[in-house]
Order: sequence, then C-alpha cells, then structure tokens
Amino acid sequence: MLRLLFFIFTILSINILTSQTIQEYDKFLKIENLKFNNNEIRIYKKYATSTGLELFRLYQDEKENWKAEFFETVASKNNNDFKIRTRKSKLNSLKNFELIWAQILDTDVIDLPKIEEFEYKLKKKNKDYQIEDGEIISSISRTAVMDGTSYSVKIKNALQENEFEYHNPESYLKIYPDVDELLSFQELLDLLRKDFKIFLKN
Repeated sequence: MLRLLFFIFTILSINILTSQTIQEYDKFLKIENLKFNNNEIRIYKKYATSTGLELFRLYQDEKENWKAEFFETVASKNNNDFKIRTRKSKLNSLKNFELIWAQILDTDVIDLPKIEEFEYKLKKKNKDYQIEDGEIISSISRTAVMDGTSYSVKIKNALQENEFEYHNPESYLKIYPDVDELLSFQELLDLLRKDFKIFLKN
C-alpha cells in the first residue's frame, strides 16, 4: 500500500487572507449598481496587507463602443480621521480596444478554472520513498504563499461567462513554473501591463 506523507509545508508569511466576494469589492468601490455588459471583463487586485483595491474594466457598451476604466482606492488621513475614497480613470491604449479584447480571450481566461481544480499541481513530488510500519511512504512538498496579492476575475463574452479568484498567482508561478493555468493568467496580466500600464509589480 502506498501512503502519501505531506511533510514539508513552507509558510512564506502568516498573514491571514480575507475571503471577500466580487460583490463586496463592488460595494467597497461604490460601484455595486454598475451594469455588467454582454462583453466585459473585470479584474480586481486586492492587497492582503492593506486596504488597497484596484479594478480594471474593459467593456463594450450598448452602442457597441469599447471602453476601458481603472478604479483604485486611495487612503487619506486628516488628524485622526482615516478615509478611503475611490478614484476612477479612463484608460487609453495605442492599440484598438477590440483587438485587445480578442487578445484577452486568447489567454483562455474565459475557460480558466477555479484554483481548487488544479491545486493538485501546486506541489512537488520528492520521489523519496521510505518504508514505515510496513507501508511505502512517498513524500510531497507544498509551499503556501499566505500574503501578497489576489486577483478576482469576472468575464462575459456573449453567452460565455466565467468567474474565479487566484491568490498570489505570480508567486506560485515562480515556484511551479509549468502550471498551464498560472501561465495563462500571467499572459493576461502581462498584456494589461503592456497595453494599459496597470497592475504594475511592486
């Protein structure tokens, strides 16, 4: 009988992640009544160690015009009064927005699964076999990244829809560089950074 032993669990930080939904993010940004269009993507970037929240939005409106927007929270302190406000910016790019939309879809974001569906890939098989109490034990190493940034994505392309959240995808990609889902998501982030200069690395 082969028994798996998970014996290495590296914690890079002990900060606790808060599980907030996209609806909560919209409320925090004060856009909870903003219509979601038939062709639209929203990508939220949440910082685990601060109140920082960013949102990229690309959509086609009812007149079939493509628009791109960026929302971010800005914290300010006046005496002992701490306030958080939302700043909205219109984004421009040297490329046609419809072309960018096509390139976004080419990253397979509409088909990317929730992280639970490929979490089995986020481990290292040490191929170190030992016998314990008459059983063969195989050791597996996992690394858990507990702080950093998380991304929540909601997208609709006509009749196709998808919604998922990835915690620290870029950190995990450095540890597990062959995970297809993380590679696709990295391609999406790189595209937005190049064309809109947003979600820049800290």
